[in-house]
Amino acid sequence: MNLERITTLAAADGHNIPAYLLTPESAHGGAVLIPPYGAAKEHMLGIAVTLGEAGIATLAIDLCGHGENHAAIGPAMRDEGESAIRYVRRFGRAAALGISLGGRLALMSSADCMVAISPSVVAAVSPQGKWMFETFPSPAVREPYPGYVLELLDILGPVAPHDRPCLLLYAERDIPAILEGAKGLNASLSKSELRYVTSNLHAEVQHENGFIRYLPRWFNHMELKFNYEVLAVTAAWLAERCGKAQNV
Repeated sequence: MNLERITTLAAADGHNIPAYLLTPESAHGGAVLIPPYGAAKEHMLGIAVTLGEAGIATLAIDLCGHGENHAAIGPAMRDEGESAIRYVRRFGRAAALGISLGGRLALMSSADCMVAISPSVVAAVSPQGKWMFETFPSPAVREPYPGYVLELLDILGPVAPHDRPCLLLYAERDIPAILEGAKGLNASLSKSELRYVTSNLHAEVQHENGFIRYLPRWFNHMELKFNYEVLAVTAAWLAERCGKAQNV
């Protein structure tokens, strides 16, 4: 496999989108890797290698306000995802894979198929989640104020129903509000598959303090990008879809 830094990828308004491209010797499809809020393209390289071993070229990007992307954070990240999808179409069928906020963006994209890992689609953000975002802002995000992500989700709008194949993958013990949104999201996407990761997860904590009971769920969600079961499931699912596309 070959790893190279991409410096020519640009959004619709012209700003640069820093990215890494990993290509196997023979690619049968391409995937855009969209990090979660507070993460950068480097956090997605484990997934990139796993997909590369399955024959899929991957483009990991920095969203606006993250990593080396110095554009102001905001809804322009949807346009950034679309620019990346157009780029990977040179390899064949284009997929989008994202985690949390990145999963939501993947589902909102024009990709031919999507993997949304614990996408941030909830009926309401829990008090615990709101407190975490406001109290522990990520140093990797250049946001106007702590907790801005909650406003950003409203600005981005809902995930529109569509009939393209998508995998919805959650931790069995994920953030409760995100788990509560899973079945409704699955019902709105006619060709979606809903699955749950059961291994390499933090155990529940029995404690009188509800916030302490919440923490293992938060950690399970945050660590999905490094979860070996996530890597195996997503690679197999995408390899099957991208491979089939070449024979259509």
